[in-house]
Amino acid sequence: YTMNTAEVAEVLRNTLQTDATTRKEAERRLAIVQTVSGYGMSLLELLSSAQVPAEIRVVAAVVLKNFVKTNWGDNPEVEVGDVEQDQLRTALLAAMFSNTGNLQKQLSHAVFLMAKKDFPERWPELINGLASQMNTGNADLERLLAALNTMDQLLEKYRYESKSQELWKELKMCLLAVQAPLTTLYEWLVGFVDNLAQLSPEQATSLFELLNCVLRVFHSLCTQDLPEFFEDNLSRWVAGMLKLFTIDAPSVVSTGGEATPLDKVKTEMCEIVTLYAQRYEEEIMPHMQGLIGAIWQLLVNTNSETRYDAMVCSALDFLSAICVRSQYQEMFKADGVLKTLAEDVAVKNLMLRQEDLEQFEDEPLEYIKKDLEGTDSGTRRKGAVDLVRALCREYEGDLMPILSAVVTSFVSDAGNWMKKDVVYCLVRAMASRTETSRQGATTTSQLINIVDYYSSNVRGELCAAEVNDVPILKADALKFVVLFRNQLPPEALQEAIAAIENLFTSQHTVVHKYAAYAVERLLLVKHNNTPIFTSASVNVPSLLARLIAAFDVDPKAQNSAYIIKALMRVVCIIDSSTARSAGEIATRLAAMVEAAVKTPADPSHTHFLFETICLLVKKTSGQVEGGIDRPLFPLLETILAQEMADLIPYALQVIALLLSECSSRGAPTDAYLAFLPFLLTDTLWAKTANVPAALVVIEAFLRVHPALVMQQHGTTIMGHYSRLIGIKSLDHYGFSLANAMLPHIQHMTGVPNPLQVLLNNMFRRVQGSKTPKFAKAFVVFFFRFCVVRGAQEVATVLESIQQGMFRMIIEKVIGPEMEKLADQTTQTEKRICAIGLAEMMESAIGMLGDLFGPLAEAGVKLCEGAVVHGSHANEEDEQASMYSEEGEFNAAYCKLQNAAPVEVLRPDITNWKKYFSEVVMTRIGGANPAAMACLPDHVKQTLTVYISSV
Repeated sequence: YTMNTAEVAEVLRNTLQTDATTRKEAERRLAIVQTVSGYGMSLLELLSSAQVPAEIRVVAAVVLKNFVKTNWGDNPEVEVGDVEQDQLRTALLAAMFSNTGNLQKQLSHAVFLMAKKDFPERWPELINGLASQMNTGNADLERLLAALNTMDQLLEKYRYESKSQELWKELKMCLLAVQAPLTTLYEWLVGFVDNLAQLSPEQATSLFELLNCVLRVFHSLCTQDLPEFFEDNLSRWVAGMLKLFTIDAPSVVSTGGEATPLDKVKTEMCEIVTLYAQRYEEEIMPHMQGLIGAIWQLLVNTNSETRYDAMVCSALDFLSAICVRSQYQEMFKADGVLKTLAEDVAVKNLMLRQEDLEQFEDEPLEYIKKDLEGTDSGTRRKGAVDLVRALCREYEGDLMPILSAVVTSFVSDAGNWMKKDVVYCLVRAMASRTETSRQGATTTSQLINIVDYYSSNVRGELCAAEVNDVPILKADALKFVVLFRNQLPPEALQEAIAAIENLFTSQHTVVHKYAAYAVERLLLVKHNNTPIFTSASVNVPSLLARLIAAFDVDPKAQNSAYIIKALMRVVCIIDSSTARSAGEIATRLAAMVEAAVKTPADPSHTHFLFETICLLVKKTSGQVEGGIDRPLFPLLETILAQEMADLIPYALQVIALLLSECSSRGAPTDAYLAFLPFLLTDTLWAKTANVPAALVVIEAFLRVHPALVMQQHGTTIMGHYSRLIGIKSLDHYGFSLANAMLPHIQHMTGVPNPLQVLLNNMFRRVQGSKTPKFAKAFVVFFFRFCVVRGAQEVATVLESIQQGMFRMIIEKVIGPEMEKLADQTTQTEKRICAIGLAEMMESAIGMLGDLFGPLAEAGVKLCEGAVVHGSHANEEDEQASMYSEEGEFNAAYCKLQNAAPVEVLRPDITNWKKYFSEVVMTRIGGANPAAMACLPDHVKQTLTVYISSV
């Protein structure tokens, strides 16, 4: 199948049509044609042709960028041949330099996406090609900007990647190509600053855009270590910075409160100087006096416009970084410096601005994210709080009287609530020295009495009868209680929870979010390792009603997870009388899911909504007349019938939990069998995001209806297993399915010798494409087999495949791989291996012969080895792992903690190390003294210690 450039252009044009049918057909044809050789080159030809309409050229550039993004990764959808890749790399770089504007930006990003995979191994000439554009003698500014933008994206990884030999080699290649021309270009560009008045606004804007890119590249190249060339030429860079810090460019104007290119230049310089002050003190020290003065003046002279926010934050971060270093103490202790920093820098940047108030009113979720979730790293308030906290750590005795005077002055101005808001910020910064999201304040100042401040200021705000007054101060009070929840006495927290419940009646729905956040955090607090809040100390029915009503009052409540997480936390402590009404609560939760489908909700809200459903099922099991599954069934059927892709993994896990819950209380489970055909379809299992959830539900069916499932659907399940185990990226799911089948495989019909089939699929991977991940999973599965079905059956199956195979597998695979696993296994994996190894050695001692000693020694090493934490240590870590560094929710597949079954093999064995040792030393050793003679003394000693353990 081939398609010429004109046809590609027609398809792209149709993707812009308003008619949905035309657009969908165009997208379908585009998906077909992208598999044809030469597709990428056709797009490049289109976007580079002046005869093609501008909108089609832009679409072609975007489609090409997305094509590269999809197919230059680890799992390409379309395999692009090596020759075509070489052509595309060369042509794409040329097209980037020959185009301008938005086209150039899209192509620059496409070059970067290619380079992420291909540079430097397959594209070593790229960095020299980009550096060659930094020719000051005959500079083409458009080409120069494209080269610098691409270089910036390419080199930014050096700011965060871990040191390695490969990284140093790659960085050295980049430095040799870039460092000298970059420095010359930097000085050349700074030279234009002297004649800034003679430049047009467009020229001035271009100048600072170029300078910003140059400085960003410089920053990236200096982060891993200080390159010798830059060390030798540091004075050239600092001279330019000192000049750039002091200039203003009235002709370069801000649009919509955004930072101008010059603002970005000053921000980048502050970050670079901070890096040097923290990492390369000796080299930067001769220049620090001038740089400190320049940044100080920047802070003092900059007004409160939002365009300067990032710049001011970077400047505040710089002061926070140097104020804790001993060599600068004299400067900070100089007469009036701390007073100026407190009053003219910190307090000034803590004051709310009109823009902040408008965001609180009009975009409350954005305001809350900045305020509560740590996405405020670029805000003045965060920078000012960090500065106050840093200064308090070093100069607490000198600074506290200054800040206390500010607090007293502001509190006395009773009519100015904005000053009271600043006081809350100051007190939190002064009192909390260190804090974490999980614990709140972890160390506090001895000079601030937190309980007194709560009693005299916070309590009145929280408990006031008027819940609609100054919502920002309500938010401040709630944040104070949450931050110091482990320092306040239990009775204060009990009082706070009662007051918080009343805040849900506020007309300001933003207050509901802060109140829900507080509920979610406070209900976790323990005193003397005992939870403070239980169903006996919290009015659960009333608080649940308030939280559910919050969704009725504000349909946008589903655009964040605050309220649903609070609801989940209250369900955790549900009392028995409320549990009897769980059917009604489940009906409401199901309605919330339906609402989230009709009006797309925040993915984290949806996730915790299903977590709450699962928790409700577990907490109220057997207490709901008619079963709690009755109000949930219609929802689950709808999700599966309408193939709601994002919700199917959640629905599968809920089905698994409900099936297990029904079975555990002896209720009929036949109604669930109607789900089975859908759960085993190829379409469901073909989507990787569904597979983990499909495994959970199949495991549940195998526990409840093992014979029926294996007899009627065993062939299908084995087919899914064979596919999964053969794919490197999915083989861990294959092992999970094998684990689920193993206890019930005797019921399987339609597959002759199913255990042989199970193992032969694994052996093909062992022989042909074994990876470390697969090898470890195979060893654990082998020992699980010994535990679940007995080592004698393992030996019988292996010998039926090939005579002598049992010993061969032990000698050639299990033994060597066990040596590698001592420090690479979780506690659960160690337990399975130790019990399975003990079972195998005892049952098959006659077949092991001289392998007994090495196996026993490998078993001891496994017991002694470091434990790998395969899952998150607690619920809060699990929740944190669901979010990216940018705070985005990872929604592809999230395991529902409250739906996960807990499996313990051989629960009768409470001390598995002791069990393993007793089998080797007593049961085997007692009957075979000769076997013990081959064990080294240190192995015997370790086993003896384990035997005497409790």
